[in-house]
Amino acid sequence: MKRTALSLVGCLTLATGVVVAQSTQQQRPPATPQQQQEKTKPEVTLTGCVTQGSAPTVFILENARLNVDDKGEKGKSYVLVAAAENLSFAKNVNHEVSVTGMADPKTVVTPPAGTKVEEKDLPKLSAKSMIVIADKCSPTR
Repeated sequence: MKRTALSLVGCLTLATGVVVAQSTQQQRPPATPQQQQEKTKPEVTLTGCVTQGSAPTVFILENARLNVDDKGEKGKSYVLVAAAENLSFAKNVNHEVSVTGMADPKTVVTPPAGTKVEEKDLPKLSAKSMIVIADKCSPTR
C-alpha cells in the first residue's frame, strides 16, 4: 500500500513539473521598447523618388505621397531603411518607386526658405517592399 501511495505521489509530482515546464515555454518574453514602438507605427505605401543621401548607404525617398493622383497633397521626405534583405536602394537611385513599410509618425518642421531639412531630422521609413514605377522621377508638384 505504501509503495502504491508513494508511486502515485511521484507520478503527480512528475506530471506537475511537466505541466509547469510547458506553460513556462509558452509564455513570451515582454516586448522591448523598440518592438512596442514598431507596433504603433502605421504601415503605409508611399510613392516617391529615391535619391542618394549624404553617405553611400543613406537613401532618401523624396516627394513621397500616399495618393499620387491628389494634386493638393504635398510630398514629404523620408530616410529609407531596409527592413528586408532583398531591397537594393542603390540600383534605384533617381527612379520613381512605391515603397511599403512602417513610417515614423515624426512631424518635420518646415525649414527656412532656400534651405533643406537635414537628414537627421527626417522621419524614417522601414521599407518591407519596393516596386519600381518609372525609370526616372516625375517632376515635383
